[in-house]
Amino acid sequence: MQFENFLVDETTFKTLLTPKHKKRKTWTPTDNKNITSFLPGTVTHILVNKGEQVNAGQTVIRFEAMKMINTVKALVSGKIKEVHVKEGDKFPKGFLLMEFE
Repeated sequence: MQFENFLVDETTFKTLLTPKHKKRKTWTPTDNKNITSFLPGTVTHILVNKGEQVNAGQTVIRFEAMKMINTVKALVSGKIKEVHVKEGDKFPKGFLLMEFE
């Protein structure tokens, strides 16, 4: 095995990177205009409608996951372009729930 240089906060380290680390998915910044699920669940309440103006921090969806109610708030202010779920829908992790214009 060959050591590789690894840069963290302007400090270089020599280390062995595992094959799992080398195959990892690279980080991409989130798109604040899309609301995606952070875990699988079932929609319990949709608090906004398509075309409605929403303020940053406003609760837009509530869903149940692992017997707990989770609240999703808008990260940006804007108009709702599309709501891709309805109450009672089940969805997987990473599912697009709602879009902003």
